[in-house]
Amino acid sequence: MTLLSFSALFALSAGTWFRILVIVLIFLSQAIWLSSIVYFGAPLTPEQIRLFFMDTADSVSTGLRVQSEFLLPMLVSLAVAALLVVVTVMRPMKAGRSWVFSVLLLVVLGGVGARWALHSLPSVVQPNVYSPSFLASANAGVLAYRESRAPAPPASLGGMADHVFTKVDIPEGRATVVFVMGESINPARMSLFGGPRETTPRLDHLFKEPPAGWKMFAKIGFSGGVATLASVPSALRMVYFPNMPERQPRNIFDVAKDGDFASYYYSAQAIHTMQIAGGARYAKDSKTVETYDEALPKSVEESLADDVQAVPPAPRRFIYIHQRADHEPYLANCKKYTSEFKTFAPSDDSSDEARRTRYDNGLQCWDRSTSDIVGTLLAQKDPVYVFMTSDHNEMMGEDGLWGHLIRKLPVSVVPVMLMTNRPDSAIAAAFQKFDRPTQFQLLQLTAQAMGTTFTVKQYDPSVFYVNGTMPFGQAKYMKVERLPGDEYRISHYSRDASPAEPTENVSLKGVPKEPGHTAS
Repeated sequence: MTLLSFSALFALSAGTWFRILVIVLIFLSQAIWLSSIVYFGAPLTPEQIRLFFMDTADSVSTGLRVQSEFLLPMLVSLAVAALLVVVTVMRPMKAGRSWVFSVLLLVVLGGVGARWALHSLPSVVQPNVYSPSFLASANAGVLAYRESRAPAPPASLGGMADHVFTKVDIPEGRATVVFVMGESINPARMSLFGGPRETTPRLDHLFKEPPAGWKMFAKIGFSGGVATLASVPSALRMVYFPNMPERQPRNIFDVAKDGDFASYYYSAQAIHTMQIAGGARYAKDSKTVETYDEALPKSVEESLADDVQAVPPAPRRFIYIHQRADHEPYLANCKKYTSEFKTFAPSDDSSDEARRTRYDNGLQCWDRSTSDIVGTLLAQKDPVYVFMTSDHNEMMGEDGLWGHLIRKLPVSVVPVMLMTNRPDSAIAAAFQKFDRPTQFQLLQLTAQAMGTTFTVKQYDPSVFYVNGTMPFGQAKYMKVERLPGDEYRISHYSRDASPAEPTENVSLKGVPKEPGHTAS
C-alpha cells in the first residue's frame, strides 16, 4: 500500500524539481538498503539507522574507504536515480498534477520516516523487524537470492560456541567485583601509556602511588568489536566465537547469581546494549541514561561513582559499569568537573590536530570518572577486583583511520586494567601473565573472581575474534591469530562463517604493551 500510494501521488505531484528531490530521497533510501544487504546480509533495523546517523561523519570519512563493497550498490542506485531524473525532465506529466498531491506525498514520506524513527527498539539477534525501502519488490528479490546462496555455518564450529562452566572457590569467601566498560578509549592517547599529553593524571597516580595494600596492573589488549553495539553485548554474554550466540544464552549476571553475588548495573548509555545481551538478570538495581535526571548538576557519567558509592554493603557484590566518555562530543560527557581539567591547545592549525586536542581534553572526563569509581572502593577491607577496559578504540589518525566503526584490528586495541587490594591473589597473577589480553580473557577472570571458570571446547589462547560493527557476527567478524613478534594474521568472515575478504597481516610493534613502554 505504501508503494502504490507513493506511485500515484508521485505521478500527480506538481513541480519537476520537487519530483527530482523526491527521487534523490528514493536514491538515498535504496542505496542504504542495498548497502545493508551487502554488508550485513539483511536490511537495516531501526536501531542500526540511529547508529548510522550518530556516526555519519566517521562512516563517510573512513568507512567507505575501507569497505569497497559499498561501491557497486551505490553505483546501481545512482544509475536508477539518474534514469528517473531524465524521464521526469524529458516527459513530465501535465494533466491532473497539483501541489495538493505534492503535500500528500510528503505526508506519505513522513509516515515512512516516522515508522523508522519511532519503532520500538528491536533486538538485533531477532530478525523479522526491518526498515523498509520504497523499491520493495526488487529488494525482496535481492534478499531472497542472497539468503538462498548463503551456506550454513560449518558443523565443526559448534564446539567453539558451547561454553563449559566449572564452579571454583571464592578466595576468602567474600569479594566485590567491578567491571568498568569504557567508551572509545585510545590507549595511545593516555599518558599512562606514554601519550603525548597528561590526559590521565588520576589513573597515572593510582598506578604509580597506589594506596597501601592496593596495586594497579595495566596492559594494552583487545576489545570484542569495533563499535559499542558489537563489543558490549559480546562482553556481557561472555562470547569467544562471535557467531551462534544462542548457543551461549547465559551472561555475566547469571554467573553472579550462581556465586550468590548481589549484582548492580549502572550505565551512562541506552538500555538496548544490555537488552541485546539478555538483560541484567537478577540485578538489585539497574540504571541507564533513560532513567537519568538531566536537571542534576552532574552528568550521568559523573554520577556513576555516586551509584557505586550507594551500593549497600554485602559479602559478595558484582557491579557492572558502562561509561559514555570519551565519545564525541568528547568533553560534553562531563559538566560539573570540566573546570578542573587542563585545556590543551592544538600544536598546529590543522583540523586533524584540533580533533586530537578535543579528544585529549575529553579523555580527562573518562580519567575522572574511572578514578572516582575506584576511589569509592579504596576503604574496603574485603577482596576487591576492579576490571577496566573499553568497548573499542577511537582512532586519531593512526594508520590513516579516524573514529571507530571500521573493521580493522587497530580499532579494537584498548586499555585493559586491574585494580585490586589483593595484588598477590591468583586473579592478579593470572592477569600479569597475559600478553595483550582479550575481552574474553578479561571476562574469564571476572567470572573466576565470582566463583566460576568458563571456556569453550575449542578455545585457543593464540586465536581470538573481533566483531565488526554489530554483535554476534551480524556484520562480519575477524579471526585474529597471534604470530611471533607482536604480529597478527587477520581473516575476515561473514556471519555464516564463509570467508569474506583476503587475509591480511597487522603489526603492533609500535604500540606499547604496558606503562613504561614508549609509544610510536
